[in-house]
Amino acid sequence: MGISTKTGDEGTCSLMFGQRVSKSSQRVCAYGAVDEMCSALGLAKAFSSEPQLKADISKIQGDLIKLMTELATSNENAPKLAEKNIPLISSEDLDFVEKRVLEIEKNGEVFKGWTLAGENKLDANLNLARTICRRAEREIARLNEEEPLPRKIIPAYINRLSDLIYLWGVLAAKNILK
Repeated sequence: MGISTKTGDEGTCSLMFGQRVSKSSQRVCAYGAVDEMCSALGLAKAFSSEPQLKADISKIQGDLIKLMTELATSNENAPKLAEKNIPLISSEDLDFVEKRVLEIEKNGEVFKGWTLAGENKLDANLNLARTICRRAEREIARLNEEEPLPRKIIPAYINRLSDLIYLWGVLAAKNILK
């Protein structure tokens, strides 16, 4: 099948398992914001020369694909993800993000107030990713209010991820991360 199916010309799109919804639905807004964040992290990765940061971002981008898959599945179709062995965000994925935050904080980098982005290209791109992550978090919260998410790990993961991206931005601004 080609990329242009023309099925969205009237303002609808297909969720996982074929359910059609408006492109302006809250579910689409939520996974769309996560998609934007994934791309913004890719831009930061492209500007980094740090192998560990590049690897961490690549791992997180893979996790975000799992998250988008889950967000793009209606609650009534959510059991089909497990039936088809489709990977979802796990406690191990959340642990990975939390461990990275703790490692950075252990080295003395903790929140000391807001900073201005733009000390260098990596800092600017990480801060762009952070703000998109926060928007994704708001979109997911709004979706959760409209249709309670079947798994509470989703808001927790996105919240911790925004903390990690913030700390990466701080390190990049200080040229600790390059």
